[in-house]
Amino acid sequence: MQNTKKIMVFTCLILFLFFGRAFAAENKYDVVHSNGSVTQEVAPDTAFVSMGVVTRGKTAEEARAANAAVMEEVVSSLGVFGISGDEVKTTGYYLRPEYSDYAKGKRVITGYTLTYNLSVTIDDVDKVGAVIDSMFAAGANTFNGVTFTVSNRKAIERELLALALVNAREKAAAVASAGGRSLGKLVAANIGSLGGMELTESNYDLALMRKADAGETPPPTQIMAGSLKVSAYVDASFELL
Repeated sequence: MQNTKKIMVFTCLILFLFFGRAFAAENKYDVVHSNGSVTQEVAPDTAFVSMGVVTRGKTAEEARAANAAVMEEVVSSLGVFGISGDEVKTTGYYLRPEYSDYAKGKRVITGYTLTYNLSVTIDDVDKVGAVIDSMFAAGANTFNGVTFTVSNRKAIERELLALALVNAREKAAAVASAGGRSLGKLVAANIGSLGGMELTESNYDLALMRKADAGETPPPTQIMAGSLKVSAYVDASFELL
């Protein structure tokens, strides 16, 4: 009985090794490795404007109350453009005490500064300049930048990845042909990062802000979205026939 079990185990081991090698031989093939890339210019259709209100007061409550009053006007000014609700988001709210120089070995609080930052989503990039001007006119006094992007991001990613793979296949096919071989199926691929989906501009003409503070009427802000250069990369391996 013991010998019979040993024979069965030995037989199973032999069969496993035989079929395992046969399977490995069947799936063994030469491969060629290639990388593909593609870059396209895409027109942005969405913008995120980041602006804020900074106020100061002798007490924390004074700074808060002044800030709340100005911010209410700033948010209200967005209604002219049909912007409200989820399109307006708080991105920062900071209260910082201000100190005098050391006097008699102690720091003395002389007041408080409150900073309130907003992010505003604009689905018409042609209105970005007008929205910025409206917020400044309503009392906003800090500009943190505008970011342009696309709303159909996933669809663009899929399209560019497919084109990058086509580019990788074309390169691999050229190498295979030069070596007297032909290209078979795709056997492996690594997707690289996609870049260029966003463009941030943080420069705003401070001279225009000073004119507005002085009561002068500055010219309208011109913000040109331009285009985004979106890139996709793929590393791929193909069977050689």
